[in-house]
Amino acid sequence: MARWFRAVNPDQGCLLPADVRSWLPPDHLAWQVIAVTGQLDLSRFAAAYRADGQGQAPYDPAMMLGLLFYCYFKGIRSSRKIRDACVDDLGCLVICGGARPSHRAVAEFIRRHRAEVKRLFVQVLGLLAAKGAIAGHLAAVDGSPVSGNASRFANLDGEQLAAKIAAVEAAIDAEAEAWLAGVAGSQQPLPYDDDDDDDDGPGPGGGVPRRLAAMAARLARLRAAQEVLAGRQAAPASPGARVTAARDAVSRAEQRLARAEEAQAAKMARYHAAVAAGKAWAGKKPVPASANARIARIRTNLATAQGRLAAAQARAAAAGPVKVSATDPDSRLLPAKNGGWLQGWNLQLAAARRQILLAAELHDNPADAGALITMIAAAAANCELAGIREQIRAWLADNGYASAASFAELDHLMLLVAVRNEAAQAGRADGSGTLPAGWEKMAARLATPAGKNLYKRRAPQVEPAFAQLFGRFGRYLNYRGRDAADAEVKLLATVHNLGKLLDHRRRHPALAT
Repeated sequence: MARWFRAVNPDQGCLLPADVRSWLPPDHLAWQVIAVTGQLDLSRFAAAYRADGQGQAPYDPAMMLGLLFYCYFKGIRSSRKIRDACVDDLGCLVICGGARPSHRAVAEFIRRHRAEVKRLFVQVLGLLAAKGAIAGHLAAVDGSPVSGNASRFANLDGEQLAAKIAAVEAAIDAEAEAWLAGVAGSQQPLPYDDDDDDDDGPGPGGGVPRRLAAMAARLARLRAAQEVLAGRQAAPASPGARVTAARDAVSRAEQRLARAEEAQAAKMARYHAAVAAGKAWAGKKPVPASANARIARIRTNLATAQGRLAAAQARAAAAGPVKVSATDPDSRLLPAKNGGWLQGWNLQLAAARRQILLAAELHDNPADAGALITMIAAAAANCELAGIREQIRAWLADNGYASAASFAELDHLMLLVAVRNEAAQAGRADGSGTLPAGWEKMAARLATPAGKNLYKRRAPQVEPAFAQLFGRFGRYLNYRGRDAADAEVKLLATVHNLGKLLDHRRRHPALAT
């Protein structure tokens, strides 16, 4: 303690180093991040700024990206916490060269360069490929819900949304009328709000223009939510599809039971006719349908199907009318991982060996089945852009992705998707284990020894990637709107792969240079 006290108190006879960089060891994370950032093509970032020399000089994009990578790697995602880290974190001080970007500068950098931030994912993936870190020929796909920056209690149906819009429009008219009357009474020119400070308080003209701007922004969000709601209402509702599937399963079970009872009744009639004629009955003595074990199993299957139908109808009734979030219309109400509900997104990942991410996308439907084609296309495109020459030979996914439509469209690929559990859970397999049409080929492929061995590699390849992401960043997104949330997810996935790159270099020191 005394040694540290003398180091920070020059009057005690010990001065601080003149260069703060000497405080960091050569293998510190800050140096590694600076080295990786120097390997990236940042020309698109620089092109977004003015070249005429006018206006305030921007921060160097390489510095800002290094700061983001370093802070995100340490789990610091808030722009205000990043600003604070530039004061008391030696790694940030070295990366920024003593500069202290404000929280607004950090947030504005991400907002301005959103498209370029997304492209960084492919660049880091290319660095991994160049170092030989992407081994193997398998890719696994999985999904997990993440919370968005919106409350699940802000969801409104069509009538509630229309009432909100009418109320905001009326409030805007009243505010504008009062403001114009006040300006006319003072005989002054109309003020306007050119102050972009985010502090509260009145703006130029008594604060009324700022209030009107805030109301207008809220009205725009509500109208955007109304458009999203119209699209969701036009789409087929998933609860209705589940009810239809459950009703079909009940109908098939009832038909099987009727056929079995009819066949057993005919067999009993033949038995009684033989007994009456004094003929011997070949085989086991038949029993009535009420005592037959096979028919009892069919009745059990029917009861199970009826229970699933009742549950599907209850879920459809509980869902009620289609709703949309007035805060973030692009997000959805999803089942949470450990029960309950959350407002957010279905995060989809495609991972190679050692949980290196090939794609990270947002899916706005709680069901995974519709995301498989999109994820495979995105991963394949990223691999091509990153210069990965070795083609993915097999794609692995769990039973949530089972879909006859997906199987048909992806028939040209080696696709392994579990189908047995999904068919049983969704009530789409009859009592004899018959699968829905279009699933038989997939079931046969998975039943082979090679298929079983390949599919065993799905879980260890992709599921730990979610644990690593959520352990470092949390299970939430900060930004609202699909484009902003997608850029945030790409940035998180880029930092995740950056960690894989640094780990690969540690394990293979000869490749570090």
